[in-house]
Amino acid sequence: MVFENSTAKKLKNINTQADIQFFPEGGRLINGVKSKIAFKAILPSGLGGNIIGEVLDNDDKKVTEFTSVHLGMGYFYLTPQQGKTYKANVAHDNGAASTINLPIAEKKGIVLSIDNDSIPKATARIEASKAYFEEHKNQYYTLLIWSGGVITPIACRLDKPVVELDILKRKLHTGIAKVTLFSIENEPLAERLIFVQNYNRLSLNVNTDKTNYLKREQVNISVNVQNRTGDAAEGHFSVAVTDAEKVKIDENDQNSIFAGLLLTSDLKGYIEQPNYYFNQINAETTANLDLVMLTHGYRRFEWKPILTNTYPQMAYQLESGLSISGIVKNIWGNPVNKGLVSLLPRGGGQTVDQQTGSDGSFSFNNLMFNDSTRFILQAVTAKNGDNTVLTFKNDLPGPIVMANNPGNKNGTGDLMTAYIDNSKRQREGASKFNNKTINLKEVKIKTIKRNDNYRSSALGGPGGADIVIRREELERLNLDIGNVMLQKFHGHTAGYVLVDGVPGMNPTDLNIRDIETIELFYGPSAAIYGVQGGHGVLVITTRQGGGLQAKDIPSKGILPITVAGFYKARAFYNPKYDGPATNQPDLRSTIYWNPEVITGKDGKANFSFFNADGTGKYRVIIEGIDNDGNIGRQVYTYLVN
Repeated sequence: MVFENSTAKKLKNINTQADIQFFPEGGRLINGVKSKIAFKAILPSGLGGNIIGEVLDNDDKKVTEFTSVHLGMGYFYLTPQQGKTYKANVAHDNGAASTINLPIAEKKGIVLSIDNDSIPKATARIEASKAYFEEHKNQYYTLLIWSGGVITPIACRLDKPVVELDILKRKLHTGIAKVTLFSIENEPLAERLIFVQNYNRLSLNVNTDKTNYLKREQVNISVNVQNRTGDAAEGHFSVAVTDAEKVKIDENDQNSIFAGLLLTSDLKGYIEQPNYYFNQINAETTANLDLVMLTHGYRRFEWKPILTNTYPQMAYQLESGLSISGIVKNIWGNPVNKGLVSLLPRGGGQTVDQQTGSDGSFSFNNLMFNDSTRFILQAVTAKNGDNTVLTFKNDLPGPIVMANNPGNKNGTGDLMTAYIDNSKRQREGASKFNNKTINLKEVKIKTIKRNDNYRSSALGGPGGADIVIRREELERLNLDIGNVMLQKFHGHTAGYVLVDGVPGMNPTDLNIRDIETIELFYGPSAAIYGVQGGHGVLVITTRQGGGLQAKDIPSKGILPITVAGFYKARAFYNPKYDGPATNQPDLRSTIYWNPEVITGKDGKANFSFFNADGTGKYRVIIEGIDNDGNIGRQVYTYLVN
């Protein structure tokens, strides 16, 4: 339960003061029960802001004070009293002030709190108000813990107002655990997030063949990965080597493999400095991470479908390749059952066939192709008739990826200054040492839309012709059809002529004012017409029907499509300086990048690269995961003189 700012007096600059939210531990306040209330102050930039304040009751008597301790977050304790209401007077970092009403406490109920300071265990405290305890004495409750996809139930009996239960962390997975208190009727009463740190991260031992290097000298690096027990870890890792003098980073701001997999992917909202909680694990960072658990909502799942075993249908199935799917109907709009759909690559290749279902649907799965590939879909009925209409499902949305987008952080420009200056020197160096290099003025690139928004009687509809002359251009030219083709076809001819899909008509017999479009197919584009398209195809579509838009034109029997395939990865450029020397400066900021370094059964891997001309500190970042799901990260630096 989140309690937001109420509208109250705000004395200064409403546009720059922080928005404050209060989060009672467990979700609610109960009269007579001491509760921990966390808070977070968020500036308009999206970053945390410093605040101090005091809590007053409805008699303006001060109850407690509070102050933010980390990135706008903090907490205080409050024991609500019957008949009392509470407010917080807040002083913002910029001198502004505001008054915020705290939530009204419930008359009776139960509160869940968790002490997560101990390494081996967390202690859950279940405390009932006096009235609630009298009504529910000796009833059974269940504490359900969700951790790493595994549910652990802990049963307890409310035989006293305060019940404490130990949660052994070694039985949980590293990461966020969701702890929920349920009544005997499976009604959720309170909820709390905790972070479990089992210290099962991988140990990445990085070694270089030297401690100091020269410019452009080869660097040989060996990696030895071990798990918590000291055994060799076989796994997959990525490596990035940068010139630390040119690429300056704040390690706390990095969305490392720890922060990404264990923290930001499971929480709502922007997590500021996510790697701070994993960079150096100590009592302070652990306490501040608990504030994150108290102030950010969980988004992974809801308890009700799990308890009732009514899981929602998966929106996105497991993918082992690319898919092309659609629906086939007849010309009367009815689904074609047991029809045959063929998928033909337009550039040549194997044809794949599939039978349609009772609803006319088809799906070609586990396909493998690169970049944007053009196909032709062709459909016939069970009786081999071609009076079919194909619909390609190309508008299915992909899974939503929630990025941990940063706010407007001051000082980001300082980190980028060295990188931008180095990029400028790289351009200048390229111009000096390569006389073929020409610095161009700013070029604005605009996408070119496919020319398919017109009426067409061609096979597959509009968009496939090499030359298209539309009605507007015909009216502007004011020529007969013979002169139009002579002027616009640039010497290309057609041996096969179709008028509204019917062959055999002489195009010169048509009135130019009755024509909607003229399309010419030649070369590969004419292959859609088979042997008859060998000498080019002329398709004329008349104006009958008033000139329909492309989206309104059904594709009968055949449909050309363009599908985005897999991106063809390019190898990262890594120069070698074991040949003749060159005077051209090497101002690279990224020295080496490899997304796939595999450790063997001995846990070891090796790689090498050459330094650039930059001197000073070079940074090596290695992170990845072993075959047992354990993750690790190591930052290593060396000097270049």
